[in-house]
Formats: sequence, C-alpha cells, structure tokens
Amino acid sequence: MEFYIIEAMLGAFMFGLGGTLFKLNAHKEGDDNYFFLGLYTVGAICFLIDGYEELGQFGGWAYFTMAAIVALGSAGGNYTFSKGMRLGPAGLTSAFAKANIIIVILLSSLYYGEAISLMEGLGILFFFAAMVVVNLKVGGSTKSTSGRWFFILVACIILLAFRNGGLKVVNEMALSGVLVVAIAYTYCAVYFAAAVLKGGDKNITSTLAKKNSLVFGSSCGLVSFGGLYFYVTALKSGPGGVVVTIFSLDMFFILIISYLFFGERLNRNQKIGFALSAIGLTLIGLK
Repeated sequence: MEFYIIEAMLGAFMFGLGGTLFKLNAHKEGDDNYFFLGLYTVGAICFLIDGYEELGQFGGWAYFTMAAIVALGSAGGNYTFSKGMRLGPAGLTSAFAKANIIIVILLSSLYYGEAISLMEGLGILFFFAAMVVVNLKVGGSTKSTSGRWFFILVACIILLAFRNGGLKVVNEMALSGVLVVAIAYTYCAVYFAAAVLKGGDKNITSTLAKKNSLVFGSSCGLVSFGGLYFYVTALKSGPGGVVVTIFSLDMFFILIISYLFFGERLNRNQKIGFALSAIGLTLIGLK
C-alpha cells in the first residue's frame, strides 16, 4: 500500500474524530462558545508553530484582510455546523456541509475561468439531488428533516465556502496559507474568548458542562490540525483525486460512530440523501 493512502486515511480518521467531538458536545448540550474557544486557541497555536519558518513572508494588509474573510467563513460555518449537529443526524449533517465545495467550484469557474469537468458536473447534480430527496414528503408523512435544520445547513455551506474559497484566493495571491489560517484562528479565538467573558451560553449554567466543552473543543482543534496536516502531506505525494476521495471517508466514520454511540438512525430518505452526497463528493474528487 502506498504511504500517501495511509496518510489520507489518517487524515480522514482525524477529521472524523473532530466531527464526532462536535456531535459529542451537542449531545452533552455543551456551551458552543467554550467549545470554539478551545478549538480556535489550540488551532491557532498549532498553525503558528507549523508556519514558524514562513514568518519571514509575513507583511502587508493582505494577510489581515484575507484572514478576516477566512475567519468569518470558519467561525460562522463551524457554528452553524454545530447547530446542525443538534438538530439533525451527524452523518447527514457532515455530508451536506461538504457541499460548500460546489460554491467554490462554481465561483472558480466564473472568476478564474476554470472549466467544470464532466465528473464535477455530475457530482454537483448528485449533491442537488440529495438536497431534494431529504426534503421530500413520502405519502402523508412529514419531511425526513426539519426545515430549520435544512436552512441552517444551507447557511453552513455558504459560510464554509467563504473559508475554502478564501483559502483558494490566498493561494492565487501567493500568500502563506498557514500564516493566514493562524491569523484567522486567532481572530476567532479572540471573538469566542469575548463571548465567554460575557457569560457564554446563558442557558448553560453548569461549570462542568462548560469545562467539558472546552476540553472537547481543544481536542477537536488538535485532531483537526492533525487531519489537515496528513491531508496536505498526502496531496504532496499522491494523486489529488484519490486523496480527496479517501479523505471524504470521514463522513462515514461520523455516521458509524453516531449510530454506535449516539443511537442515531437514518430513515429511508436520509439514507438516500447521504448516499447521493457521498457519490457526488466522490465524483468531484475523481474529476
């Protein structure tokens, strides 16, 4: 087995573990402000250490401006993702959140003139089909997902597109991506620290719950950084399509863990929606 496959699998495992920590915090009804304070503080430190050798490249307002865009997408996207975890099944929420790649592909096509391949086009169609399926009513039954969950996930998709699209622009501007992310995470850490100082979630008064959220978030920041590290490393030595496809296995990991430990069960429409999302992401990865 090629080593890049192992790296991609490790990255998928760590990202899946990170998504599971999101669900665990939601399942425990934790404080999101404490969770994200831990996530972004640990993440900022990790990225700053990783980008230490690139500090010489730092300079100019472009770094702060692009970091602000990435921070908005990251904080907003992760916050809505967390809310989605509270309202819907973790596996389906994780699968739908990945649809942000559609916006990035479309904007890249419009702005940079990048051609959309047949595989990408089919993948996008599968994603849209998944969105339609989970909102269908079968017979006299209610929809398989709540309208609130769906609109929160739409907001999540758009915000995460700001993060990922912003990083693409950073690459086009020849800026250090790791430094931009370090600054962006610092912005986010400061924001959530201010939210915590203001009292955190007023509905959560338990000190233990807040401490647990801080631990869950810090752990999530660490494993997410590790997942991204293995992903980037795998991309350097392996074909992008294969690496992206393997990396997408994280949503299957979240689906299985949610089934085993949180007792989540997908109904028929949700299973079809998840399958269509997985096929769409695979097609895009194998463009």
